[in-house]
Amino acid sequence: MRLHLVRHPATILGQAYCYGSSDVAVAPAELASCCARVSLSLPRGVPIVSSPLQRCADLAKVLAQTLDSEEPTFESGLQEMDFGSWELRAWDDIAWNEVEAWNSDLLHYAPGGGETLVTVAQRVWAVFDSLRRGGDEQAIVICHGGSIRMLRACAAWHAGRDAGALPDAGAMATIALQAAADRREIGFGEIVTLEADALPGKPG
Repeated sequence: MRLHLVRHPATILGQAYCYGSSDVAVAPAELASCCARVSLSLPRGVPIVSSPLQRCADLAKVLAQTLDSEEPTFESGLQEMDFGSWELRAWDDIAWNEVEAWNSDLLHYAPGGGETLVTVAQRVWAVFDSLRRGGDEQAIVICHGGSIRMLRACAAWHAGRDAGALPDAGAMATIALQAAADRREIGFGEIVTLEADALPGKPG
């Protein structure tokens, strides 16, 4: 199947702040501009799946109307990483030793007491696997930069394996680290196309 991954529009808070799982809004003009732009490059009438955070959910709702799709499905597994006590703080105000501790143990350190990268990998994989099992040839996925990197890592791990293959703990760690190593900037409102093998007997 083909997944059209769309990063949410720029929020009102700005990138100087940490706002992973925080429900930060998008300005109405920014939302309208993003919808008008991305709708030109997306298929019509296909399922739309979205993170429930409003910066994604609001775009998913207006795209569903614009593209003649059914109401979006909201998946909590697509949310951005939970940064715990780092949330809504300026990055410059977060103690450097805490950032270094995370860099030293990307898999198991929970920044701000929030989520570990492996935990994020597990929940994003669950959504990825559900989409493959859904039987649709295409889907639009509205989510976050970190979620997009994780979905790409899921697809990369799965490529060439049996369609029913599931990652064990070691493979999940590999997926998490591959997502962390993916440093390519994903712009707000950028579309990333991903091919994901469906299960046997399913289209796509």
